[in-house]
Amino acid sequence: MEISAIRLEAFKEIGNIGSGHAATSLSKLLQARIDMSVPKVWLVPLEKLNEALGEYDTVQVALYLKVEGDAPGKAIFVLPTESARVIAQKLLALPERPDIFEDEMAQSALQEVGNILVSSFVIALSKFSGVFLQPSVPAMAIDMVGAMIDGVLLEEGMIDDDVLIIDTKLSGVKEVEGKFFFIPNKGSLDKLLGVFGI
Repeated sequence: MEISAIRLEAFKEIGNIGSGHAATSLSKLLQARIDMSVPKVWLVPLEKLNEALGEYDTVQVALYLKVEGDAPGKAIFVLPTESARVIAQKLLALPERPDIFEDEMAQSALQEVGNILVSSFVIALSKFSGVFLQPSVPAMAIDMVGAMIDGVLLEEGMIDDDVLIIDTKLSGVKEVEGKFFFIPNKGSLDKLLGVFGI
């Protein structure tokens, strides 16, 4: 899909609004000032998602939920394992970074953070576009990012040819960064872009 600069700018604005909401909620949860910025927003053809990610075989943490409503799809927040360990350590006030592969408390804490982060982006997308979107209960996985993305793509529903990627950076907590993905169902992206009238 060809996308104009002004439409991409609209998506960046959505990312900024979503990251602002997520930062506010995360600040309350971690009891520390957290700021989130969106350095880059891009629309990637599905067949080029592999090269866009660049680290398909790297083990990372994925926080995933389904988006239901008038423009359904799948929303995923992917972050490096060390970023996830930093967040879990901060949230649980632990002296050392936890083993997120084994520690169920850390996994539960990360799932709650994922709920806040991904839901904030979905709610921002819904408010900005005026299109009704409803996030589902989130799930968390730790695996090679390519395997996790492939698993999501194989789920039911016809998906679009492009994936919206919003790079995010957190400041206030060291070493934390991640990527938000919106994989729209067939026709959902056209519906979201269409309401902007641009």
